[in-house]
Amino acid sequence: MDKYKQAGSDLITDGIVTEEQLKIALEEQKKSGLTLLETLKKLKFINEETFANLLARQWGFPYIDLSTVEIDKDIVHLISEEIARRYQAIPFGKTRDDKIMVAIVDPTDIVAIDYLRTLIPNSKLYVSSYEAIFRNIEKYYSMETTVKEAVKEMTGGVSIEVEKEEIKDIELSIDEAKSLAETAPIIRLMNQIMTEAITSNASDIHMEPQKRYLRIRYRIDGVLRDTMNLPKNIQPGIISRVKIMANLDIAERRRPQDGRINLKFRGREIDLRVSVLPGIFGEKVVLRILDKEKSLIPLEQLGFSEESLEIFKTLIKQPYGMILITGPTGSGKSTTLYAILRILNSPEVNILTVEDPVEYQLDGITQVQVNPKINLTFANALRSFLRQDPDIILVGEIRDKETAQIAMEAALTGHLVFSTLHTNDSFSAPTRLIDMGIEPYLIASSVIGVTAQRLVRKICNDCKEEYKPSEFLLKQVGIENYDGVFYKGKGCIACNNSGYKGRIAAQEILKIDDKIREMILNRNPSTDIKDYAIKNGNISLLQDAIDKAKKGITTIDEVIRVISTVEVLEG
Repeated sequence: MDKYKQAGSDLITDGIVTEEQLKIALEEQKKSGLTLLETLKKLKFINEETFANLLARQWGFPYIDLSTVEIDKDIVHLISEEIARRYQAIPFGKTRDDKIMVAIVDPTDIVAIDYLRTLIPNSKLYVSSYEAIFRNIEKYYSMETTVKEAVKEMTGGVSIEVEKEEIKDIELSIDEAKSLAETAPIIRLMNQIMTEAITSNASDIHMEPQKRYLRIRYRIDGVLRDTMNLPKNIQPGIISRVKIMANLDIAERRRPQDGRINLKFRGREIDLRVSVLPGIFGEKVVLRILDKEKSLIPLEQLGFSEESLEIFKTLIKQPYGMILITGPTGSGKSTTLYAILRILNSPEVNILTVEDPVEYQLDGITQVQVNPKINLTFANALRSFLRQDPDIILVGEIRDKETAQIAMEAALTGHLVFSTLHTNDSFSAPTRLIDMGIEPYLIASSVIGVTAQRLVRKICNDCKEEYKPSEFLLKQVGIENYDGVFYKGKGCIACNNSGYKGRIAAQEILKIDDKIREMILNRNPSTDIKDYAIKNGNISLLQDAIDKAKKGITTIDEVIRVISTVEVLEG
């Protein structure tokens, strides 16, 4: 068999490409003269990381995904930036037997390999993608250069070491702040911070002025991680740069401000929601990263169990009624709502949404942004919606009685309405609405289902191992006499030694039946609703998370971190 056909056959067996894609690639290869892997990448049948992984396998080298690695800054500088760029390589860490790990792009480049092995005799070579290696060269070489240039721009060449020198607050005039923010080093530095955050799959960037430095942190998988400390001198330029990009008032430093930045990143549209808050050491900035490509996740991939998914799909395909998604900020409610809309969106229905803010733009759906300055509130938008012949309505959040009442009346008059509510669990939603002043009969007649959710971190598959949690931990979640196995992540370079990589939702679904409607009408407490629902087969939020721990998806520690176990402890 032809070696390329054999290689292609292996790719099909491994599920990397389809037969049709392989056929197209083999035809294209005859014309281009490229290798099969290069052809598959050119046709976008495989991405950069898959290409690097397959190339490593083909030439007998280990593969490393540098985007998941906590790179040792001291190791990086074993070679110069010039050598790193010339030979497309970067040192990134040490093995357990103290060999220097070096990532390369091309395992067939004998000249580069020989030179690197001469330069670093005790090296172990890995293959990584071109994109990942050059992103890290930019981060670990160019970032330092850019910071030095920015300090020089600010201080006229005076070097000040972060954290060691106490620097007085730098007061700049509006013109000086604007001028500094538009210098090349500050622009490059801000671009590098945003690029690094996006490629690290961060959900937020925190820029926090401290007494002696500006701390930069990224929130990754729901947890904040220190990234870098910048010299205090750079702080006015960086903060002003963010304000200019977000069209905020750079002269206003005493009051909070909110804005938005739209940018394109490697062909993707990224939105950054910007919040500026004055603090004693300067203005703190938080940028929420909204990446449409990564956040529009299919409903099937959100973490529902098979049984819960079927119940939920049945609920969202009802012709009318209200469905509520509950949970705190950052629990993935918007992601769930957008996943629902993607299922329901079709030429046969008219979907209207009112949001604050509109996080992602969806084709074929009319989305309205709340604007209190012109009295465009959730309630006023909803009133207008009812004159727009809607089939499906999404209300970003129920914050007050007026919005809740109009939304429920819409659900009663033949519309399918989705919204979010801040409650600890699904069973508390009816009593929360009653507390807001909504009549029980309106809740019982309109609400057909409630789901509550939390995001728990997933165990890293690269360092997953069995372990036995302490009896104390197990008792905290109500587990006794369990003979099964639990897992945790030991910590490795793939997960930044955290033991976790990625997140998944834990959910509970409350389907409103006649008995629950009766309880709502009688103003029964949420505990009665919960007791009845659990006795009739409902899976609680805590139990769903425990089930995920038992399946080796997450850990008991993570369940306790994210989901309240107070009732278990009190019981």
